This record gives sequence, C-alpha cells and structure tokens, in this order.
Amino acid sequence: MKYIFLDIDGTLFDHKEYAIPESAYRAVDLARKAGNKVFICTGRSCCLLDHVKDISFDGVVAAAGAYVQAQDEVIYEDAIPDEELQEIMEFCVKNDVSYVLEGKKGIYMHSMVRKYFLEGEGRKRPGHEFFKQKTVHGMEDYNPENEIIYKFCIYTMREEGLREVEKRYGRDYQFIRSISGEGSLICIEVMSVRNNKAKGIHKILEYYGGGMEDTVAVGDSLNDLEMIQECAVGIVMGNGNEKLKACADYITADIGEDGVYQALEHYGLLG
Repeated sequence: MKYIFLDIDGTLFDHKEYAIPESAYRAVDLARKAGNKVFICTGRSCCLLDHVKDISFDGVVAAAGAYVQAQDEVIYEDAIPDEELQEIMEFCVKNDVSYVLEGKKGIYMHSMVRKYFLEGEGRKRPGHEFFKQKTVHGMEDYNPENEIIYKFCIYTMREEGLREVEKRYGRDYQFIRSISGEGSLICIEVMSVRNNKAKGIHKILEYYGGGMEDTVAVGDSLNDLEMIQECAVGIVMGNGNEKLKACADYITADIGEDGVYQALEHYGLLG
C-alpha cells in the first residue's frame, strides 16, 4: 500500500478548463481500489475544497500543512495568533501591500484585492472565478472571535513594499511567490515556518502508522517543494514550475494531457 498525496490547483484542478479532468477522477478511484490511500495535499484552506468534493479521499493536508485531517478527524491545526495577525495587516497596508486571509470558515479579501479581481475589468482577470466562491468574503465579514486564520497571501504592485514586509516577518514566515497577475501585480503565499506540506504528510503517517518510504507526492508549484523532496517518490506535472521539476523523480504530462493518470500508472499504482 502507498500513501498518495495530490495537490489541487494545477495538479488535480485545471484552471484553463475550470474542471478536474475525467482521467484524474479515474486515477484516484483506481488507486484506492488497488489498496492505496489517497490524500488531498493543498495550499488551499480547508474551506476551499468544493472543487474536489466529488473525489473520494482518505484525508486532507490543507493550508500548506497548517491543517491536517485524517478521515473525518482533525488531527492538527496551527492558527496565526490574532494579535500577531492584526500587526501584520497594519504593517502591510502601511507599505501598500494588500492581503487575503485564509481561515477555517472563510477567505477574507482586503479591498484592493477585491477591486482588482472582482470589480469592473477585474471580472476578466485570471483568478476572478476563484474569488467568486461562496466561502470568499470581504474583510467586513472577518470576525476574529469566531474565526481562525491558518495562512494568508499578500498582493502588491510595489517590490519595495514587499521587501519591507519580508524583512520584518521573514524570520517567522515563509514567502512563496506563487502567481503573478496581469500587469505588475505580485502575489506571495505566506505561511508560518512551522508548517509546510511535508510536515502535514508526517502527521498523516503518524496517524496511520505509515512510513515515508511508502509515500508518493504529485504537485506543480513551489509550495509543493518540501513534499516533492521528502516523499519517496516526488512527481511534478508537465505544466509545473521549472525549479520544482529539478527536484522531481518523475515529470509527468500536463494536467490537460492526463498528467495525474499517467503519473500513477507509471508507478503501477492503478492496479
């Protein structure tokens, strides 16, 4: 039996088609029927899993390792303290840096991000559909008394402002440049140095009594780096980040060319 960890965006979910390829559904089904366990391993928060709700899986590593669920049991959570988060948000705004908070119940967009992606011409921008999901809200809906935040993303058009934020918080947080929007908008994924996808995978293995020698990871972006490096088999999508590909044991086809299916078939995991 193998423990298979699959990223969502760019791995399972094709944003060009805004759908999961049929071959990926089939691959997951066949892998589980063959006796393997399959897990979602994503940078998304646990409230943003609607895109994979029709896939049967054995657990979830979400928020890039800050939330871990085995079967129906939450076995690990690591929230950012509210006082610390409030300071970060204030510092970001002072430096012309906007943000999106990623919590247990919802996603909360600062006004600049909301305007960029959802208002006016923003409706045509890549990412517009993502931010229209039912769990995405404005900051006016954020209440720290009944919500916890696992991680956040920052957005800016000023490299100088970004450098100030990284300088101030770089000791305690990782900054991963995951997406660049149209124009000069920069998006950075920010998470505690305590967490990454590989650490979340270790939590899953502790729960099931498994070992890293039986792990397989499939991903495409730099927040997949640790899991690609640490799992026994690290597979990168053909459409994946070039730096990530340098760490791969195997590079599969693009997501639109049955990449997940080909990857699992290549390693004999489909029965």
